[in-house]
Amino acid sequence: MRHKYLFTLVALASLPLPTQAKWSKLPSVDEKPVSIATVFSGTTVYDSKGFNPANALLMGDPVKPVNLASGKSEAILKFAKQSVIKNVSFVNDGIEGKVALSTSTDGSAWSPVDNKVFSPSDRLIKLDGGTAQGRYLRMQFDLVRGGVIRSFQAIGSTSDANYTVTQSPDGTGMPVNFAAGMGGGRLLYISPELFGSRNDAVKSNLLEFPESDEKYRTAVYDLGQVRTLNEFGSVHSPRPVRFSVYAFDNLPEKEDWRGRLAFDPAVFDSSEPVAKAEDTSGAGFVKAKPGKTVKSRYIALRWEPDFNPPAFNAYSVTITGAANVSFSGGGVSVDSSTVDGNTVFTVNADGNTNLTITVGPNGEVNVAGSDAGPGANGPSVDVNNSSNNGEGGQPPTMGVTVGAPSASGAGLGGPSGNNNSGTTDDEDDDDSPTPPNAPN
Repeated sequence: MRHKYLFTLVALASLPLPTQAKWSKLPSVDEKPVSIATVFSGTTVYDSKGFNPANALLMGDPVKPVNLASGKSEAILKFAKQSVIKNVSFVNDGIEGKVALSTSTDGSAWSPVDNKVFSPSDRLIKLDGGTAQGRYLRMQFDLVRGGVIRSFQAIGSTSDANYTVTQSPDGTGMPVNFAAGMGGGRLLYISPELFGSRNDAVKSNLLEFPESDEKYRTAVYDLGQVRTLNEFGSVHSPRPVRFSVYAFDNLPEKEDWRGRLAFDPAVFDSSEPVAKAEDTSGAGFVKAKPGKTVKSRYIALRWEPDFNPPAFNAYSVTITGAANVSFSGGGVSVDSSTVDGNTVFTVNADGNTNLTITVGPNGEVNVAGSDAGPGANGPSVDVNNSSNNGEGGQPPTMGVTVGAPSASGAGLGGPSGNNNSGTTDDEDDDDSPTPPNAPN
């Protein structure tokens, strides 16, 4: 009899037990942290040395590169008002050395906050701000090997609740990454899911996919309302990968084994991507432009690695469309408008307008007002075209545009585009002004 019970226990133990439902919806958050280090909140580059271009730090585009040469370099950012800095992070594309973070209330006396020593194999570099506060934030690099950083963020006490985002029919405004939370965007699903990483995925945009024999890594976003979109991309693990984008007017869900609604991946069998691109060399980033403007609320991003690695991460993603953005919080208000093709941000702190930030159509930044620093003006794209220089540069962004309808035509605003047309990195404009030499 005892052997019979043991046999029953062994048989039960061998049965697959449901732990966490596949395609289980992620927990929702009322407010999502948003980086304070953007022009949208009135932050400017006060001064810099060795950052090319420094203003790319503030554009809110995680794929946009900032080149750093070997040796010493630094950038000083100035917030519209004294701010809390909880953490600072960036993605490392090949640099090796040390970075030190410090803050200041007046730009003269500096308080050290944190530092890190890293190698090229350290992909995500994160510095802990603790309870640091300051009007100025300084990053100092001492590198034995130059390269590129991307996806710079400084997280403080601001959230998406501090921003109002509107889109106009004429498509004016600055590029806004709706995946970062601004405008109410939220991550709904991730598959396959590394369950211990849910908080990072929902709040800090870090998508960590576990070791898996599944063909695709998928993230599904709800942008809060229908958005007009013209670019998608990601900064990810440096491995060859194919990247596809799907758009849905209605979220495809069905009841799971618990009777709860869950995403239905069968929709991908009957849908075509609205945009796709391929990182053929394993550069670790990619951008894709659709053949026509995409109008949709729900966006699914899919990565298909050439082989199934032990893990695959998307450190930042971009779901981008042009919009006008206003900011309000902590005694600061920032309003944006479009003037002669330029986006103009008017920064008001404690009732005084002391800064105007103008971003041109080719990414050039001009700052005027009593709070402007000596190194505030300059480009936000690499006008020296150093992207083909190997170490310290970046390969061109590779992508193809497609016009196939997604989910029975949902999300696509027009006929199909050229399936073989490539895209290049964000506005690599050779006719942009040469960046001025930053002061020592």
